[in-house]
Amino acid sequence: MTEGQNERDFIATLRGHGLQVTYQRLAIYQALYDNLDHPSAEVIYQQVRKRFPMISLGTVYKTLERFYEVGLVQKVSPVTEVARYDAKVDPHHHMVCLKCQSITDLDASGLSHKITLPEGHDFRVLRHQVLIQGYCSDCHKES
Repeated sequence: MTEGQNERDFIATLRGHGLQVTYQRLAIYQALYDNLDHPSAEVIYQQVRKRFPMISLGTVYKTLERFYEVGLVQKVSPVTEVARYDAKVDPHHHMVCLKCQSITDLDASGLSHKITLPEGHDFRVLRHQVLIQGYCSDCHKES
């Protein structure tokens, strides 16, 4: 997120979702937006703590979960128990390396966006993502 218009857009988005605008929320989103590696809450916490030493890890977790609930971020859950977050919310999928746990965005244009559930399922889909597991080029070379 660059200064200026994008920050104003994010502030308007927060307000549009009924969320209070705080410096901590802005810093958490900025840290996520600037980190293309799909960081965990702990990584974001370490980054934000440099600017706001009194912030707690719990605040970062709660803020990320709230952002997720209102659709401001995606949650990517790789093979580990630690959720990772993504500021990119337009339709895309993820490739997860089983060895180094790297997560790479995959453009969804080549994959179908529509998921059709079998008849008889009374289930309302809110969001979905394809998670492709395998080995990144670096880890594949090591094998």
